Amino acid sequence: MQITSRANIALTSPQRTLQKLCKHFNHKVNAHWQHASGEVDFGIGECKLQAAAQQLLVTCHAQQLSDLNEIEHTIERHIGPMSGQPNTPPVILWHR
Repeated sequence: MQITSRANIALTSPQRTLQKLCKHFNHKVNAHWQHASGEVDFGIGECKLQAAAQQLLVTCHAQQLSDLNEIEHTIERHIGPMSGQPNTPPVILWHR
């Protein structure tokens, strides 16, 4: 059974943040992105990103809850620096 979590992250530059996240993750795992969408395969699960007006829509999938938690934590650790807000990262509320 696949477990899914979603978050809408308020950002001033969601498209730029999406591209920076995907480029960064692509150094260690498979990541693909286009203009306003991207997908990262972490091996333990995947994360889909969609840039919208002033927000980044994030959907994560994994088979195990522990893997989903790890993917969410990875996004949380990287969103501040990649959005240009390392000292005050945006708040992420995950919905399962």
